[in-house]
Amino acid sequence: MKTERLYYNDPYLFEFDARVIDVVEAAGRRGLILDRTAFYPTSGGQPNDLGALGGIRVLDVYEDEVSGAVVHVVGERITPGAVHGSVDRTRRRDHIQQHSGQHVLSRAFVQLFSQDTVSFHMGESTSTIDLATEVVTADQLTEAEEAANRAVLENRPVTVCYIPPESATIAGLRKPSERTDEIRVIDIEGFDRSACGGTHVRMTGEIGPILILGTERVRKQVRVHFVCGSRAIRYAREANRVLERIGQMLSVGPLDAANAVRALWQEHQASRKRMEELDEKLLDYEAAELLPEDGIVARAFKGRGIDALRLLASKVCARPGIVALLADESDQLRVVFARSGDVSLDMAALLKQVIERFGGRGGGRSNHADAGGLQAGSAVEVSEFARRSAVH
Repeated sequence: MKTERLYYNDPYLFEFDARVIDVVEAAGRRGLILDRTAFYPTSGGQPNDLGALGGIRVLDVYEDEVSGAVVHVVGERITPGAVHGSVDRTRRRDHIQQHSGQHVLSRAFVQLFSQDTVSFHMGESTSTIDLATEVVTADQLTEAEEAANRAVLENRPVTVCYIPPESATIAGLRKPSERTDEIRVIDIEGFDRSACGGTHVRMTGEIGPILILGTERVRKQVRVHFVCGSRAIRYAREANRVLERIGQMLSVGPLDAANAVRALWQEHQASRKRMEELDEKLLDYEAAELLPEDGIVARAFKGRGIDALRLLASKVCARPGIVALLADESDQLRVVFARSGDVSLDMAALLKQVIERFGGRGGGRSNHADAGGLQAGSAVEVSEFARRSAVH
């Protein structure tokens, strides 16, 4: 027996009475099947409603694919019979705003740029639509957002109607429906008609502001992130607070924060480049002071990092007749072995001996080799072992 879905014709029905006609197992919990329900099950990109049945919290709601019944998952026992249901009003109203806003925004992209919505997903904090296009420009996002908000301000009526499947091709739907039975259509007067089983507003003005947050490429499509209604207000409020805090730190107004941060970032990048240049000069001095013993420079360091170790080794070996055996203890124990061009000692073979003794992974060529993740010993022990091995 299919469940009568009360939300189809009254999405603002939050309290209802029904009968529990069956209790089923639902992922280790009790699943209640009612003869009628105002609870929306997860479907079409819209999450399920929450609330209570007979005072017991509803944990999940889904549709049984075989029977078509709506299953209400609860954590406590409810016996079959009469039950009063209560839908979480705040969650339902939020979902109504997001889903209706999606219809309006999707129509705007079609109307302006012939960009169809391939899929829709409503998340806990933001929602997304995937557009069948590889590129959406910043100007197009602005135009679509403005067109969607105009439709909201026009406060167009939103109604529900049902059509037979054979009428789908002439019904003016935004995208074709694959349903073979009766099709539920959400009609935004003079703006959009879409086959949809979700919950929606009565007038577009109830959607509230529609705000596009950004985009990302997903496969060969563009994913648009957006929020509507109360979510948009909360997002704008928090974004403004963040901009105010940044502005206060930089002594500029909120709307000037981006330019101030950009200038600060450019200054940081210039300073970083200068520091790297100075660090390299210091390495020149350090390399010059590392004097070899029997043609070998073996040293242990702490917190130098692999990049600095490699550069130091190359500078040491710029002189003739030198083997550099450097070890460093930072996030892990690493080694870098290098030799001058006139030395014949095989660094890759030497590294293999060290790995066999201390563990780790690495490799290289005859003139340069390095490894990380050595499991035993210290930087001093590793560099000394490598020196002895090189001598012998």
